[in-house]
Amino acid sequence: MNNEQLLNKAGLDETESKVYLALLQLGPATVSEITQKAEVTRTLGYHVLNKLGIYGLVDQTSGHGQKVVYSAEHPQRLVQFVKNKKNKWERNLKEIEQNLPDLVLLFKIAEKPTIRYQQGVEGLKNIYEETLASTTEILSILDVEGWAKPEFKNWGENYNFERSKRKIHEKVLLLATEVARDWMKNFKGSFKYTEYRWINKEELPGIEDFGGEINIYENKVVMALLKPVPMGVIIESRALANLLRGLHSLAWNAKKS
Repeated sequence: MNNEQLLNKAGLDETESKVYLALLQLGPATVSEITQKAEVTRTLGYHVLNKLGIYGLVDQTSGHGQKVVYSAEHPQRLVQFVKNKKNKWERNLKEIEQNLPDLVLLFKIAEKPTIRYQQGVEGLKNIYEETLASTTEILSILDVEGWAKPEFKNWGENYNFERSKRKIHEKVLLLATEVARDWMKNFKGSFKYTEYRWINKEELPGIEDFGGEINIYENKVVMALLKPVPMGVIIESRALANLLRGLHSLAWNAKKS
């Protein structure tokens, strides 16, 4: 890694890096000397030197004939510069997290139905990571056979632990198959915030070919299909979510644990 790349990683842009490196090499120098060495215009040089001064990386003094002379601070100042940026971003992150609910409320007011789609194992996992931010319980209809695949099994148990850790309740209508009963018998995840009730394929024609899962939470409906190619869809529609939430409730109340 060369010096300019290092300065870029510290947060200086290309021109700031050139000017700062020129100062390190020149020592105390005038704007003309600095801009000539850095190969930038005089006007741009003034602007960049002023920014570097704000960063605490450049000092300004009066030289002979009242000419302004600039000098670079010790490179150790770069460490403090990066730390200051880190602290600022951490404060910004904290403020954004604290005030995010206000933006979410605005988003809901202007809500329009949207559909997002992801394909593949990682894409499907990304969709489910979003459900871990749910502020409501999750209602599910599940054919567990797809999740029993090696690429999902351990991840699914870890996901379940994380959901329990966040105290997100889930009610699952679970397709009764031999694989599903074996899964539940040997499941190593957490059931602390999970309720499930079995449904038979005769009660819901076509579900034996589903091979996936439906989640309903907040104003969202997640549809995950795990065969033949893993894919997931998130539909954001309060009307659809409420309709499926009502149908899930009817089926749930009609079943026995």
